[in-house]
Amino acid sequence: MVQRIGNRLLVAAQSDVGRVRTLNEDAFLVDAQVGLVMVADGMGGHDAGEIASRQVVESTRAVLRDYASMDHEPPTILATDKGSPSRSLAEEPTVDDAPNPILNMVSTAISRANAAVNAHNLGRGYPDGMGMGSTLVGLWLPEFSPRPVIFHVGDSRLYLYRQGSMRQLTQDHSMYQQWLNFGSQGQAPAQNILLQAMGPANFVHPDIAFQDIAPGDLLLLCSDGLSSMVRPHRIAEVLGTAGEENLQESCQQLIELALRAGGRDNITVILGLVL
Repeated sequence: MVQRIGNRLLVAAQSDVGRVRTLNEDAFLVDAQVGLVMVADGMGGHDAGEIASRQVVESTRAVLRDYASMDHEPPTILATDKGSPSRSLAEEPTVDDAPNPILNMVSTAISRANAAVNAHNLGRGYPDGMGMGSTLVGLWLPEFSPRPVIFHVGDSRLYLYRQGSMRQLTQDHSMYQQWLNFGSQGQAPAQNILLQAMGPANFVHPDIAFQDIAPGDLLLLCSDGLSSMVRPHRIAEVLGTAGEENLQESCQQLIELALRAGGRDNITVILGLVL
């Protein structure tokens, strides 16, 4: 089902268990009222990864839903206070130095979601760093923010397709990505070894940032059941034909590409068309 987030985003989503696994440990969420879309890829096997991914999206939504329901002034903290008198940096922070309340709230929501899954692991007797976990990638576009916030932990991804070109906005928190970042020296590690995920450890360090968008942009959030099975140029080909009239069908096309490539993992995709 296609949903509209305000007058700024049209969203479709779909998930598939794939051709190999019997359990779908992915979870996704589209909450038009909160302005929130998320994909989480659970890890830990039967009755564990499925719980982790669901708990991550629900806990994150709960915090942001409460925040979005409050009355907010426009986030003037985004702008530089050009009219303020000059002063020494040692005196007090300028408005540019102050933490952004929107980014802070996303960080808080992710921390609480991580703590909820981690507490579940500790309750089952797992030591720190072990137990069920989940990736998370999301976009939050509340009414009071002129730009969406994108965030992620792990290797679920967010892509931007604009004017015929696709760009990956997130960078995997994986050993393989770290190997690439440091010059690809030595033997490449397995691509599915994560450096961090939601739940196993007490703390996570998510990547959180504002993202500029423009009408006609297409945003793709996906689990690695798509990105690890389908080459970027094939994904871009589908995004190049996606629009208001076929957004849900484009989700299905992406899933079918992953299935035809083997479907070795659960596959979840969310497409958001900027209006």
